Amino acid sequence: MAKKARFFRGRGNATVLKDRDWLTIIGSLLYDKTAEARQLAQRMLTKTKHGRQVRMLRLINKRNPTIAEMQKVTGMSRRTIFRYLNSLEDYGVRMTLNDNFQYEVAVMPSGLRRLL
Repeated sequence: MAKKARFFRGRGNATVLKDRDWLTIIGSLLYDKTAEARQLAQRMLTKTKHGRQVRMLRLINKRNPTIAEMQKVTGMSRRTIFRYLNSLEDYGVRMTLNDNFQYEVAVMPSGLRRLL
């Protein structure tokens, strides 16, 4: 008997797009100047996991926040923030922690600069 492909309810195959693909899509939408692209980019920044990661990366790049400041601004739990920081490091972003426990972007891959 042949194995059936596993699908998630209503979502199709979950392995179609990888995390980097989603970041590329969001970056392209942010780079596009049309109103439709901007509107879709804003929706993705607020509603998707990858959008929240991009928002957090922008926050770190702009303000050098502490974990508590990131929690307050993003409304995410401490654990989620650490999970997203680990994901950003998997994408090639290197961050440092200064003496005041503030995060700073040390290395940003060229492919992700479009997100800022």
